[in-house]
Amino acid sequence: MKFKISFKGYNQREVDEFLDKIERDHKKTIEENKSLYDEIKRLKEEIKKYKSNEEKIREALISAQESSKLISQTSQERAEFIIKNAEIKAERITKENEEKLRKIKEEIIRLNQQKTLFLTKMRSLLQTHSEIIDFYEEEKITKEKKQSPLPHSKKEITFEE
Repeated sequence: MKFKISFKGYNQREVDEFLDKIERDHKKTIEENKSLYDEIKRLKEEIKKYKSNEEKIREALISAQESSKLISQTSQERAEFIIKNAEIKAERITKENEEKLRKIKEEIIRLNQQKTLFLTKMRSLLQTHSEIIDFYEEEKITKEKKQSPLPHSKKEITFEE
């Protein structure tokens, strides 16, 4: 800004107006600086909050990843445990059934042997009885021959009823 020269120097009114303008501009600049300072301070706090939140989110993400890995690992271990138990149970059941089958086969063999022995004894018993019957039949015939009259004898044969 240029001032006009007056009789005793620069024009007082213009200088005062200029100083007033400088003062207003200076106050405005101070207010803007304060406002900008406050804005910077607020933004720094906000950035600090975001960084804090970012760190918390990062920690939560890491924790979630670790939890996911742990859950996956635990699930895998649980599945392996269940499979192993099922295999052990299946093997035990198979052995039990094989043992039952072996005992049933042994029982079948034992019962067949008993049947064979029974049949052999029964045949022997029947044979013995048959021989006894044959013996008594022969004895009866022999007794009858001894008691029967001779054909050239004079006695008459009578039959009793």
